[in-house]
Amino acid sequence: MPELRDYRPADFEQLWDLDQRCFSSDIAYSREELSYYLQNRTAICVVAWEGACPLGFILGHVVRGGVGHVVTLDVDTAARRSGVGSTLMHSLDERFRKAGCTSSMLEVAVNNKAALAFYKKHNYSVLKVLRRYYPNGLDGFLMGKQLRQPK
Repeated sequence: MPELRDYRPADFEQLWDLDQRCFSSDIAYSREELSYYLQNRTAICVVAWEGACPLGFILGHVVRGGVGHVVTLDVDTAARRSGVGSTLMHSLDERFRKAGCTSSMLEVAVNNKAALAFYKKHNYSVLKVLRRYYPNGLDGFLMGKQLRQPK
């Protein structure tokens, strides 16, 4: 299993490169956008490493009202379906809980069937359709779930 650790500024180039490989050029974050999200004061970013290579990362932040927002989940194509994405999702959920979040939300393209299946497996459900949310007029789904508080 990969090593999980918090994001460090020295990781930026490798994470940005991974994001470029995970998403089409019209959806992937620019350097400025990714930097902005990582520098947000409520940002939580967990990276899965194998040696010197990131296998994946998850980036979220805490918004008002006890809500965690998943900004992106990136897993290298070679590491998909290996449990890395689930491990990262569980780690972020735990961090959200520790930060006092009682729910989590994210956005996903309506045609991203693999991501939709993954998020449903992790107890997310569609809350509403986001009309023309993505480039080229593609709709998105706002998905959310309740986070169980530790007993």
